[in-house]
Amino acid sequence: AGVGTVNCQFGAGPYEKFILRPFASDEYSIESLQFPNVYLRMDGGVPSPHELGYGIVNGQFGAGPYERFVIGQEADGKYSIQSVQFPKAYLRMDGVSVRSYSGSGGGTVNAQY
Repeated sequence: AGVGTVNCQFGAGPYEKFILRPFASDEYSIESLQFPNVYLRMDGGVPSPHELGYGIVNGQFGAGPYERFVIGQEADGKYSIQSVQFPKAYLRMDGVSVRSYSGSGGGTVNAQY
C-alpha cells in the first residue's frame, strides 16, 4: 500500500533528491536520498484518462513491482516516467499552486493515462 506523501516543492532540498537504481536495461526504481531504501511507488488505479489524474503515488520501503519505472525521452527532449506495473500510467505532477517554498510541499502527484 505504501506510505507517506509525494508532492511538489519550490526548489530542490534534501527531500527532492533521488538515486536511480537500475533493475533491467530500461527499468529503474527511484530511491529517496534522504530516506535510504524508500522508493517512489505508483498504484495506477483506474486505467483511463482523467483531467485530475488517477491513482496513488507515495513511498514504499524496498522496491517491488509498483516501484519500477521506465524513464523515456520524448521527441521534444523532455522525459516521462512510466509505470512498469501499469504500462499506460505516467507520473503526473500538478504544481500550479506551488509559488514559493513550503515546508510541507504542495500540489498533487499522481498517475495519468
